[in-house]
Amino acid sequence: MSGLTDTLDRMFDRLLFLPPQSAPTMTESAVAADDSIAEEAESETLPATPGERAFSFSLFISATRCTLQYVLLPVVLPLIGLTTDISLPLVILLDLLAITMLVRSLRYFWQTRHPRRFDMLPLSSVILFIILFSFGFDIWQLLH
Repeated sequence: MSGLTDTLDRMFDRLLFLPPQSAPTMTESAVAADDSIAEEAESETLPATPGERAFSFSLFISATRCTLQYVLLPVVLPLIGLTTDISLPLVILLDLLAITMLVRSLRYFWQTRHPRRFDMLPLSSVILFIILFSFGFDIWQLLH
């Protein structure tokens, strides 16, 4: 399993433009294993890491963007008689912010070799795909 993990780590290092990291020696990997066991035991008492906070913030931005794009801008504002031309640029700005925060959190997880980095990857990938699709559609709407 370690070989697969090392291969995936190198692949995501290149994908996220991170500098290559040297492979840990036996003593370093033994210490890392002991540390990860201790971290799992204390994980419920430790505050969130910067990567976890960035990931949570990117999810919050994405939720805010969806609420604005699908509820507030097309439904609520016309009901109260307000329609603006600023809605599409605002949604595009929120798309860019959500993408930036999501990639930033993924970079942090891989840079620090966070023990839960592979747990965050599927959710991050799905959210990133949805945001990129929405961003592409918004740009298409802006140009047409």
